[in-house]
Amino acid sequence: MNAGVSFVLDLIVFQIAWFCCVLATKTPFPELAPYLGVALVLIRVLWADRFRASIPFLIACLLIGIPGDAFLVKVQLLHFPPYPNLFGSPLWMVLLWASFGLMLRPVFTWFLDHCMRSIIGFSIGGAVAYWSGERLEVLTLTNGWLSIAGVAGIWAIAGITLRYLHLKFPDSLQNEHT
Repeated sequence: MNAGVSFVLDLIVFQIAWFCCVLATKTPFPELAPYLGVALVLIRVLWADRFRASIPFLIACLLIGIPGDAFLVKVQLLHFPPYPNLFGSPLWMVLLWASFGLMLRPVFTWFLDHCMRSIIGFSIGGAVAYWSGERLEVLTLTNGWLSIAGVAGIWAIAGITLRYLHLKFPDSLQNEHT
């Protein structure tokens, strides 16, 4: 498959998964929607033969996202409406972090290729994503700019960590088939 077409397909699949996860509580099937999004991501990752190469990023995103969101909830910078959760992070958000980890390399490589782009891009992107979640009424940033700063901090950690993994596993990019 052409690299440009592959990128657009990956981007579309990730956006569909994002909406399935984020808007789960707004659907008639709130506990099923995030799993449909992750299933779509998994199908794409398996079809492109990238699952094995994505494992370090999947694990890292879950290890950053679950405690990161739980910490923001604990210190009252973030609030989620009632939904099944893991240590305070709703399952739809856990599945969104998993989708992000699986689609990181094909969609966000431009950020990962440069240290400052990773830190700044993920910080701003994370803050904008959570702000969007608040606009969609699926979460609350309880302390305004302080909450935004907390989210940006978690995402800066994610950016640094994911860039490190990107550099540590460079061969996995060359072995991927699109």
